[in-house]
Amino acid sequence: MGKTTSQAHVDAILHELAHLLPAQAPLKDFVHHNTLHAFQHKPFHEALQMASENFGYKVYLGLKEYRDLYKQQKINEAVLDSILIRQKGPEAVDYWKDRMLHVAEQPFPEPHVGRIRRYWREVYQLNLDKEVHQNLFKMLSAYLDQGIGIWKFPFHTRGFLTGIRALETNSFSTFIRSKRARRLLLNPDTRLSDLLTLLVGEEKWYGHYLRDQQFAHPGWSGMVAVLEHQKGALLDKRKITLHDLVFFECILEIDALDRRRGETWTPIGSYIQEEERPVVVPPAYSEWYEIHRLWQEAMEWTYYDQVIRGLQMSHEADFKYPSSVQVIFCIDDRNCSVRRYVERFIPHARTYGTAGFFNLPFYFQPEHGKFMTKVCPAPVSPVHLIRETESAIRHDRDIHFSRHSKGIFGAWAISQTMGFWSAIKMAGSIFFPTATPAMVSSFRHMDPEGKLSIECKNQTHRHEGLQIGFTVQEMADSLEGMLRSIGLIKDFAPIIYIFGHGASSVNNTHYAGYDCGACSGRAGSVNARVAAAIGNHPVVRRTLADRGIYIPETTQFVGGLHDTTRDELAYYDLEVLTSANRAAHEGYLPLFEQALNYNAKERSRRFHTINSKQAARKVHEAVKKRAISLFETRPEWNHATNALCIIGNRDS
Repeated sequence: MGKTTSQAHVDAILHELAHLLPAQAPLKDFVHHNTLHAFQHKPFHEALQMASENFGYKVYLGLKEYRDLYKQQKINEAVLDSILIRQKGPEAVDYWKDRMLHVAEQPFPEPHVGRIRRYWREVYQLNLDKEVHQNLFKMLSAYLDQGIGIWKFPFHTRGFLTGIRALETNSFSTFIRSKRARRLLLNPDTRLSDLLTLLVGEEKWYGHYLRDQQFAHPGWSGMVAVLEHQKGALLDKRKITLHDLVFFECILEIDALDRRRGETWTPIGSYIQEEERPVVVPPAYSEWYEIHRLWQEAMEWTYYDQVIRGLQMSHEADFKYPSSVQVIFCIDDRNCSVRRYVERFIPHARTYGTAGFFNLPFYFQPEHGKFMTKVCPAPVSPVHLIRETESAIRHDRDIHFSRHSKGIFGAWAISQTMGFWSAIKMAGSIFFPTATPAMVSSFRHMDPEGKLSIECKNQTHRHEGLQIGFTVQEMADSLEGMLRSIGLIKDFAPIIYIFGHGASSVNNTHYAGYDCGACSGRAGSVNARVAAAIGNHPVVRRTLADRGIYIPETTQFVGGLHDTTRDELAYYDLEVLTSANRAAHEGYLPLFEQALNYNAKERSRRFHTINSKQAARKVHEAVKKRAISLFETRPEWNHATNALCIIGNRDS
């Protein structure tokens, strides 16, 4: 087979590989993602079996766990029997029940991924992952760096391989020690198929080899595959492709093999003692998986049965009174429990849920921020920009975060002086958590005293193609869409709160997952403040009145933010409130605080370090400290244990 045909085969393999890898985008814009998206076109249980057999994912509970749930009656016997009768027939119930309860436990079958790569260990006693990954990840992280490093990667705008070649050519030292590997890297005519010929030999194993290679680090590979096609996924953009990543990793592998075995080693394909099979093997019938499937369905339908019984209980009587206050939260589940306590402690309060960008897709430009940030769902492409001015917020400076610590002499001096003090501070923060410059706080996403360019004054004046602010017509359309979607089109209360949400944390690298998913993993404070300002806009109200939505002059909107790790509320632009509504707001503050205390107490049941039996106020204080504690990598537990989403009117 010729070189051109071989390279075309490799390109097809990379295309399929990109589909199989998890679509792990950088958490600049956060969105929940199906990690098994490559199988989502399959029937559910078939997809689970494929994922398990091919990639080793644990897709079911263990048999012991299912059987323990059955003994605890958390899997209902009547439900289990019903499933067996419906799916297997009445005559087969006893057989399947016996198999489910008594078949011997065994681990999940060995996955197909990794089987080809293991031959390097068996034949050459060489762990290629250990030899290669350190340099691979070091180069990748340096190239994709978004501002942590002091020096930028060379030629970072011209592609990953171009930068690697420039670094290797111009450096005093080299990270490629094999002459052959260095020659292959620097030769612009070297093809990936040439490298695979050296490493694998037989072309039929190329797909399996690259699958094993890239699934040894699926997070990195998946992110590179995303960056190749989503140019805006990074703020400080980088040019990189999955081909470049695979090419460089193959170079590192050849270098490692040459260093350890000389240049006389044989391609691994000649040692493979397996029958040829597809890169992704379709599932065959397995009684072992069938037993797990039946247990899973019995567990789920037991839960559904309980849910349906609960939904049959009517709460209509609780909503027959006029609303004293109306509160709009994000539909995020972490706000759902707060809504219950707000309705419990504030007489005749009515709460609503909507996506936390409040039907306002836009980019936000903090006054002292280098980049614009998207504050709407990740798939949406906004055409508007909200700019902040007159902001007093600056990043805190701390001597421990200094570029001088990166130099030869500065690093030595700082480590001998401030380094000791830093260690003491770190130890102290474990027992006495306090806010630090390293803390990520949702309340600092926006300056509540700053000004926002909400209304568009000149549609021809644009910033990077974006319209600055919204026209009155656009504001009316957005507000109407939100109000109609939640059913709030009449009987408006004197105060309507609009709360976005965010989170505070110190030691969580994926903190964007704690902020608002509808705001691309950022706090919803700007959106809430803009939405409230639009609701108070007199021309917008007149426009909505013409459309049948009459908002009384006595009604006022207040924007705010709910910090979901600390269970705190902030309120914005209170100076617009009338004296009557300001007095009412002051009366609601202790009631909101009481709701937050009890919400924190409810959440604390998952926190092993907090005594949930204490008074709600004391538990809340402990939860606040926990959110800024260095040893808490999961200060909130986020969406853990959620299994249900109900869409409908709260009073039905």
